[in-house]
Amino acid sequence: MKRGGSKDIWLFSGLLLLAGTAYMFTRTGIAALDTLMFCANFMIYIALLISWIYSVRSRLLPTKARSYAEASALLMIAELLVRFLRFRVLTGIAVRRFADYAYNIPLILIPTLFLMTCVRIRRGEGGERRAAERLLLIPSGVLLLLILTNDLHQLFYRRLIPLSEFHGIVGTYTYGPLFYAMYGWMGIVLIAGLLILISRTWKQNIRGLSWFAAVLVFWGAVSLLNRLVLTPHETLRMFHAPEIHVFSLLGLFEVCIRNRLIPYNENYTGFFSRLGLPVLITDSSLKPVYATDVPVSASQEQLKESLESPVYIDGDTRLSGMSMLPGLVFWTEDESELHRESHRLAEANEILSEENGLIAVENELQVKKAHLDAQARVYDRISAALYPKQKRIEELLNSASPESDSFPAVLAECCVLNAYCKRKSNLMLLEEESLPRPNRELFLAMQETARFLKCRGIDAAATGVEYSDFPLARIHELYDSFEILIEALLPVMRRMTASLTPDGVRLTVEADPDAEIGAALPGTPLPVERVLSDGCLFLTIRAKGGAG
Repeated sequence: MKRGGSKDIWLFSGLLLLAGTAYMFTRTGIAALDTLMFCANFMIYIALLISWIYSVRSRLLPTKARSYAEASALLMIAELLVRFLRFRVLTGIAVRRFADYAYNIPLILIPTLFLMTCVRIRRGEGGERRAAERLLLIPSGVLLLLILTNDLHQLFYRRLIPLSEFHGIVGTYTYGPLFYAMYGWMGIVLIAGLLILISRTWKQNIRGLSWFAAVLVFWGAVSLLNRLVLTPHETLRMFHAPEIHVFSLLGLFEVCIRNRLIPYNENYTGFFSRLGLPVLITDSSLKPVYATDVPVSASQEQLKESLESPVYIDGDTRLSGMSMLPGLVFWTEDESELHRESHRLAEANEILSEENGLIAVENELQVKKAHLDAQARVYDRISAALYPKQKRIEELLNSASPESDSFPAVLAECCVLNAYCKRKSNLMLLEEESLPRPNRELFLAMQETARFLKCRGIDAAATGVEYSDFPLARIHELYDSFEILIEALLPVMRRMTASLTPDGVRLTVEADPDAEIGAALPGTPLPVERVLSDGCLFLTIRAKGGAG
């Protein structure tokens, strides 16, 4: 590839001057025009940096030096962007303060990357493979960490106002030792990089050395003019210090590239001759300028089509093309072996798909069988748990005659037992994962039992809080204990109320005046506290603790 021509330099310089000229019209007093010119200035800067990155990727080989140069340009974009946001967009005090801190990230890293590039130029890409120059990032990282945490130690900016009001306005702070350490580090790495470049070009390329000198003289002269003359008098100028530093340092990178200090992307013929593929290089009008010993046999129409997408000259020959500086390149690849393997793979996939279909059907049947087995186990568990109650219902119905006076009471007791069976089966169909938190399951079960107690002539009700957060196992124990107590007190109860408490279930039972209640209650899965007062028995089923 040829060296970059002077036209590119003049175009770049012209656009840079255009950006500076646009900035001169940012203080006209017309808000719309000021904003338009400032945005034009900013967008030209960004476009120039992006176009430079793109040109570097096409001009240089993918080396570490190229990566460092690209990273530097990206940080230059970040520097200008943070500056734009800080003074034109951000309004919050805390956000603007941290934008001031973040502005120092590119200020530290760009010179560091410049020195890393110079070290890589000095050592060369083909010699030492280990990137020892990356150790330079350690002191830079330490500096950045201390700057970003300035609110804690004030070593960079020493505030003269409270933190809640501080956002980097001149006059509200003084410089700390970290500020001078940062600029000392920047000066050291820049001088070290320049010394490496001078020593690298001193005897080999006097013209390159003169270009370095020209950039440095321009950089220093414009910086001094801006610092000593324009800034003290607050003169409207085309460029401020950030743009001067950014594009001057970019000029040093460009001098390195144009003097071939970084491996250049120009040895196409040597690359393609070792590639082992049929290759054709043409100019932009498809006129051949280089061809390998094995030619690329394709028509001009096929060559044009291959620039958009690969073209198959025949069933097994794939033609590809792409643009490069300064022309076009085309190459072919023999895919016959790939096609044979693809055909074999397709046959194997067909066999596998048939087998996979059979396996899928078998898996589906196994899933259905597992579901049915699990369903049967659940039903067996429910049947085993409810069998005593169902047996009791059967015995009550067999022992009572419909014509007897006690039949309504027996039937009412069967309804109470049946309510328990219904609610118990519902609870056993639930799982801990499907139980909502909180839920009304326990309250609804007690409410249904109370409803059927009224059939027995007992004034019963479930009152109070309806929702509880007990685990499913504890709900079973509470409900079983509740049912045992209800059945035990059924012959003597006249009134009953049940309510949920954070610790369990509370029952208030009023019995016949001449009945002895609470003397001997059956055992329950959970402990029950009993208090007899004014003819009422107060029972509390505790959800915590062992069996009662």
